Amino acid sequence: MEKKLILLFAAVVIFCTLGISCARPGDKNKNIIDDLKDLKSYSCNMDIQVKNSKQKIDYSARQIYSVGLGYRLELNKDRTMVYKGNKIYIKDYKNNSVYTTDKSFDDVYRLSFIGEYIGLLYTDENIKYSFTKVGDEEYELIKLKIPSNNKNLSNAVLHVNTKTKVPSKLFIYDFQGNEVMEITYKDFKANDQVTADLFEVK
Repeated sequence: MEKKLILLFAAVVIFCTLGISCARPGDKNKNIIDDLKDLKSYSCNMDIQVKNSKQKIDYSARQIYSVGLGYRLELNKDRTMVYKGNKIYIKDYKNNSVYTTDKSFDDVYRLSFIGEYIGLLYTDENIKYSFTKVGDEEYELIKLKIPSNNKNLSNAVLHVNTKTKVPSKLFIYDFQGNEVMEITYKDFKANDQVTADLFEVK
C-alpha cells in the first residue's frame, strides 16, 4: 500500500511538472500581452533608422504617451510633435514656428508609438507570436499587420523582453518582406508620471 502511495505521489509530481512546462509559453505570452495592454503611460528614448535601397537615415528621439492625452515625439531636438486625435501639433525650433497638420500625413514617426500596437492587440486577429534569445536575454516577437494603404509599410515585429516585460525593438517591413525601419527603445519607463502640459504645443 505504501509503495502504491509513493508511486501515485511521484506520478502526480511528474504530471504537474510536465503540465507547468507545457503551459509556460502560453502563460508567458498571455502575461506579456496583458502587461502591454495595461500600460496607461510610458516614456522612452529611441534610435530610429529608416532604410531604403539608396540610403539609411538615423534619428534620435524621445517618446511620451499617456492614455487620453496622446503622444509626444521629440525628434533630434529640432521638432516636437504632439499627436491628439487626428491632428499633429508641431513646434519647429529651427524656424521658430508652430503649425498643425493631419495625422494621415505621417506614415513614419507614428509607427514608432507602442500605443499604436497596443490598440492593434485588441483588433488584429492574425497576430503571430514566437520567441528568440539574444545572449542571455529572451524576447517575445509579436508580429502584426499594419493597417495602411502604403505597400512600403506592411508588417511590424515588436520585440518584448520576457523578463522586464518592456519593448526593446521594433522592425517594420514592406509587402515584399524588406526591412524598412528599425527602432530601438531605451530607458523605457512603464506607467511613468506624465503631466498634461507635455501635450501642449506653444
